[in-house]
Amino acid sequence: MKVIATILLVFFLKAEILYSQTTDYNIGARSKGVGNSNSNIADEWSIFNNVGGISGVENGTVFFSYDRYYGIDGFNKVAVGAIQPIKWGNIGASVVRFGDELYNEQIASAAFGNKIGFVRLGLRVNYFQMRIEDFGTAGAMFFDLGGIVELIPKFSFAAYISNFTLSELNNTEKTKLPVVMKAGISYKPIETLSLYFDIYKDVDFDPVFKAGIEYVIHKVYLRTGLNTNPFKSFFGLGIDLGRFNIGYAISTHEYLGTSHQASVSFTYHKKQ
Repeated sequence: MKVIATILLVFFLKAEILYSQTTDYNIGARSKGVGNSNSNIADEWSIFNNVGGISGVENGTVFFSYDRYYGIDGFNKVAVGAIQPIKWGNIGASVVRFGDELYNEQIASAAFGNKIGFVRLGLRVNYFQMRIEDFGTAGAMFFDLGGIVELIPKFSFAAYISNFTLSELNNTEKTKLPVVMKAGISYKPIETLSLYFDIYKDVDFDPVFKAGIEYVIHKVYLRTGLNTNPFKSFFGLGIDLGRFNIGYAISTHEYLGTSHQASVSFTYHKKQ
């Protein structure tokens, strides 16, 4: 009964609250702090959020994130990754794990991104695995594609699609993985202020509007954001400590309460 109850809870929350967490993970306290309106953010967390942005990483970087949803046991998400600039662009690798011993998901990914003129493009190759206790394991390979266009220095446009290959799990039911698309704009009216706006669409659900603000005071980053459908509010804080960048974010759901995410990145090799 415990296994069945866990499965029902997982699928209820995924369908009604988390929106395709199965293949599209929003990772990083910076992303969460601005309401996951992340399609135009070009940093190390782009390997999870919009692979087109990983070319924004100028130095070798490793990173870690922990996310706990609504105080529910087993609804924890851990992510690790690394990005290394090379001669022809940036390469990256990452692993995400969600769940516990009763139900869990893992995604292992490899990514490549490059900036050509004012356009950032990226491709991510993923292997997804889902395990349910007493029911077994299923997996599938899928691909993501994303890009960011810097139209003018203060304004950019981004688009991203996850699982454009329409991949299916290798179980007997041939369960289809979700196809997720998002597009957004960012505007930077002054050097210390950034505004982000995204439209997020799982093909099986209604679209979600996401908006966020990031304000910098010296090396401290203040963030806030909101989502519709369902309504969620977000707040976050980041601190730049040179080689280390630390972030924390909290979100409030209108029915389920709060969730928390903490992340840290470390620059292990700086360009000379």
